[in-house]
Amino acid sequence: MKVTGVVAFHVRPGKTAELMERIKTVSRILEREGGATVKVNRQVFGPTPGNIAVVAEYPDWSGFAKARMDKEFQQILEGFNNHPDPPAEMVIAGVFEEVPR
Repeated sequence: MKVTGVVAFHVRPGKTAELMERIKTVSRILEREGGATVKVNRQVFGPTPGNIAVVAEYPDWSGFAKARMDKEFQQILEGFNNHPDPPAEMVIAGVFEEVPR
């Protein structure tokens, strides 16, 4: 059963390149450790144009857990949360489980 993690960011002015570099690093970890497929999207229309959404789809809960337990991932997450001038603000985060039809 697939598991999908979604995080959306409101990018601070002039900080898009910095955010994208962090996303690239995290994407490599999620792909390597959790077997995730990662997509990055920018909202064009809607209530928050310009926001960046990162969608990581894992093959199962095991892949999700393995990626989240990675030390490098945990350090990056901690650094983002404790950064005095982060490149973006996280506006939403969620984890979804595929529902059989």
